This record gives sequence, structure tokens and C-alpha cells, in this order.
Amino acid sequence: MPALGQLLGQNLFPANNPWNQDISGAPVATNSATIISAIGGSRKIHPDWGTDSPADGASPLYGIPYNVVHGNSSAKVSVIIDDYPSESDLVAAPIPTNAVIEGDYENGPNASGPGYNAGQRGDSHLLIWDEDNNIAYEFYGAARPADTNLLDETSHADGKWHAAQETVWHYNTNDFRPLGYTSADAAGLSVLAGLARPDEGLPGSQGGQGAINHALRMTLPGSIVSAQYLYPASHKVNASGMLPLGSRLRLRNNSTVNTLITNMGPESQIVARAMQRYGLILADIGSAMYVTGSSAAVNATNGLSLVWNMNDILGGLTQLAASNFDVVNLAPAVTNLSQSAGATGTVLLINGYNFSGAAGQIFVFFGSTAAIAPNVLGDSQISVAVPAGSGTADVTVQSGLYEPDTYDGPGANVQEPVFGYGKSATNAADKFTYVARPKFLSVTAKGGNLIASGTNNSGPGGTYHVVMSTNLQLPQTNWTVLTNGSFDSNGKFTFTNVISNTNSEKFYGLRVP
Repeated sequence: MPALGQLLGQNLFPANNPWNQDISGAPVATNSATIISAIGGSRKIHPDWGTDSPADGASPLYGIPYNVVHGNSSAKVSVIIDDYPSESDLVAAPIPTNAVIEGDYENGPNASGPGYNAGQRGDSHLLIWDEDNNIAYEFYGAARPADTNLLDETSHADGKWHAAQETVWHYNTNDFRPLGYTSADAAGLSVLAGLARPDEGLPGSQGGQGAINHALRMTLPGSIVSAQYLYPASHKVNASGMLPLGSRLRLRNNSTVNTLITNMGPESQIVARAMQRYGLILADIGSAMYVTGSSAAVNATNGLSLVWNMNDILGGLTQLAASNFDVVNLAPAVTNLSQSAGATGTVLLINGYNFSGAAGQIFVFFGSTAAIAPNVLGDSQISVAVPAGSGTADVTVQSGLYEPDTYDGPGANVQEPVFGYGKSATNAADKFTYVARPKFLSVTAKGGNLIASGTNNSGPGGTYHVVMSTNLQLPQTNWTVLTNGSFDSNGKFTFTNVISNTNSEKFYGLRVP
């Protein structure tokens, strides 16, 4: 498995988080062509970042910067949350003295404050990453105590930090917002986790990691975005389109696109490959096909370390158009089972797709009965012990928790009532038929042989294993296979192994179809 989206050697979210999910095998959504047409097939990718250089003086930063702090030794500052206090994490944050905010100048702060009038800082995202604890503090509409304007065009005279919203992300865990809540991003997502950063996007020969192993943040106009959200997003917006926040676009992996990528510069190639493998997550309303990045990477002391070569980025990524992308369907699906029949306790392999990215919340059902502790082996396979049951059952996979949205109400979450990618649809390939496991109730010695008889010894054909165990466990972890074969017409099985002390042993039969 490749390294995840790392920042100074630390992973931003665990491997099974949706940001780190490899979606290269996911099917195309049925309405993908309609959505791409609505975006405009000729609409080009816009890398929404630049190069940060103090030598550029009072030129505005282009991109979303982030600040690195040591949370164990940094003083924390209380921030007044003005707009969304009920949907915020109201905690003090380790804001560094020279914190950089989106919309600042390249050589220092822009005191005009957040807002969209001339000279103001726009969204004014303030991102602070605590390296000691792998925690991010993200603010939307951040304002310094000395800023002259705020979103409401008034000045604060209280000498305190202000912001419209605050979210704290614990990256060592699978951390999500409460359903219905926003974050510093409209979709309720982490901003930092989705940035294209030069410490990842530069080749190893230039000091970068040479790979971006996570999805990237993108925006689309409100005419494309719907008034719903889809996991991992948690928040909807008032919009009129058809694509929910949280939806995923994936760059096609075909000869046309791969030829374009091959002719790009090395940095553009790395970003494009991330779009093919992890895709773009719709995070906010904005300009079409804008992909967000940071204009610089900073080191452990918050100094600039790496910047992009924008001749490479603009000369390469802007060749990609919306028509080179598909909207993908990340709902789980079962395509076949390793066996279509068996007994309770049988270890079954479920094959399909979209089993990863569920943040550990994968559930397997045989009809309405949940299996215990399914093991996700990869995006296309799950191993599970068959629970008790009878007859024939559909084996379905649920990606996500049963968690109704009580804040916005039904309809906001596309997969209501599951917060996740949903549950697989039933089909002919997911049916499993229960077969009773033979059990030998008596064992007798006859002519140096042992003859076992009992219940469930006849039935559908298949290979039988005669086994013994002092303590029957399911699945068969401590069974000793004695011999294989078939039962006679009387339901008896004769085997020649000489077994001592048969009274202390228990004999069982296991039929493998």
C-alpha cells in the first residue's frame, strides 16, 4: 500500500478514510454524462493556487496556506465565532504569532479582513496544523484583532480573534462532522486534507514525496450542485443542480488522457495521477473545475520549504477538461461469492467493489442477520464467517453507520439513513444457501476401523471432511482432518484411522460443496 497523504511524516486520516480511498475501480455513475454536460465538457481544470514568494511583495497569496505549530508548547487563543457557533467546535486554538490567512499578501498580513470588496481577503481560511498531536484547527472567515473589516463590513473593537466557523479535525482518527453541520468548508469536510501541496506534488528529486495519495478538493457552480450531501460530506447548501456535495469525479484512465499526462511536466503528472486514482471531491460552491491547493509547503518551524513550478502546473493541468472526467458511483456492490452454499461458520469471500473508504464501518448481512467482524481485505474483497441461518439469503454489504440526519431531516443525506456509501443492491450473484453441518453422534470400533453415524449426513453432494475436536469452534480453528470421502446409503462413514481414547473425542462432519 502506498504512503497516505502525509504532512511532515504524519498521515492525515487513517488508511480506510474516504479521503485516502483508491477509487480507480469504481463504476461510472449512471447520470455522469448528464452532469459533465451540465458542467460543460470543454471546461478546463483550473489549478486554484500559485507560487508563494516573499519577493513578490504585496501580491496576494493565491491558494490556501496552512500554518504548522507545536501544540504541546504553544499558547492557545480563544476565537469568537460569529456566524455558525452552533455548528462549530468552540475551543481555543494554538494560533501562531505570524499566522498566515488565505488572502494575505506574500510578504505579510492583509489587514483588510475577510469579505469580497476590493482588497479584502475573500473566504479568509485560517488552517493551523498541530504537529505534536496531528490535529487541525480550521477557520472560515478568520479575522485578526486588528483587521479593519469583517464579513458584515463592521470593525471589531474587542481586540480578539473572530471567525465565521471553527472545526477541529483529529487526523489520527476517522473524524466526521455531526450530520447537518458545516465546517470551514461548505460540505462539512476538512480543507487541509484535500489540498494539493507541493511537499507531495513535487518529484523526489526536487524534495517532494513524488505522489499525492488522497483526493483533492474542488468546486462547482451552484447551478450544478444539489441541495443534498453525500458521504463523506455532512452539510447541504441551497442550490439548484443535481450533484450533491461530497460527490467524486475521477479523471479517466484511457489512451487519450494518458497521452496528455505523459506530455506534461513532472509536477502536473503527479497531480493528474492523483485525480485518476483518488479523484476530486466536491467541497463547495465556486467556479467550475477549480481544484484547490496550497501555494507553498512549510516546515516544522513554519518556514517556506517547497513551492510549485507554475509553468509546469499551468502548462500541464489546464489541458484537462471536464469531458476527461467521470462522476463515479461509490456504493458497495457484491459481484460473486467464493461459494454459493455452506454451513454456519464457513469462511466466505465476498467479491465486489467499493468496500474500502468506509472508515471501518463495513457490515455484512445474510438476509437481515449481521455477520460478526467482517474483514475488509481490499476494495474488492471481504472475508466473513457465515452467521447462523437457514434457507437462502442475499448477502449484502453496508458501507457506513445507521445514522439518520436529525438536524436537516430526511432527504438531505443521499444515502439516508446510512452515513456512508450505502448498502449493496441485491442480485442473483449474492445468494447464499445454508447447508446443515453433519454431526457424528456416535463412534463405534469395528474390525480396527471406526464407524461414525449421526445427523445431517445426507443431502446435497460435495466433498466431506471427517474431523475430530475436543472443543468444537466455528470457524473450524482447532479441527483435525481425519479423512475425506462420501457417506454410504445408510448415512454412515467408515474410515480406517486408528483413534485411541475415542470416548474423549468428539467427531464431526463438514461438507464442502
